[in-house]
Amino acid sequence: MGTKPLGYWSCDYTIALITDIAETWGDNLERLTEPDALWLISRIAHEAWMQHEADVPPSEEAEEVVNRLYELSLTQKQALLKAIANS
Repeated sequence: MGTKPLGYWSCDYTIALITDIAETWGDNLERLTEPDALWLISRIAHEAWMQHEADVPPSEEAEEVVNRLYELSLTQKQALLKAIANS
């Protein structure tokens, strides 16, 4: 899937979970399937949002995007994910 190793993204190999992920799917996540990647992204994003110190609900603008996601094809949803993740 990926072209850069986990360490490039500041993943800490001293953490057992990061090491396990690299062993399971490869250091570049080359063995990670698209369905697993999408599921993991959604779960990790939710966990991170719940832990965020700001403790504020999503903005009306963000809620509108979620309510309109049906307008996007899978390809466009993936492109938007990449854009947001790299912003």
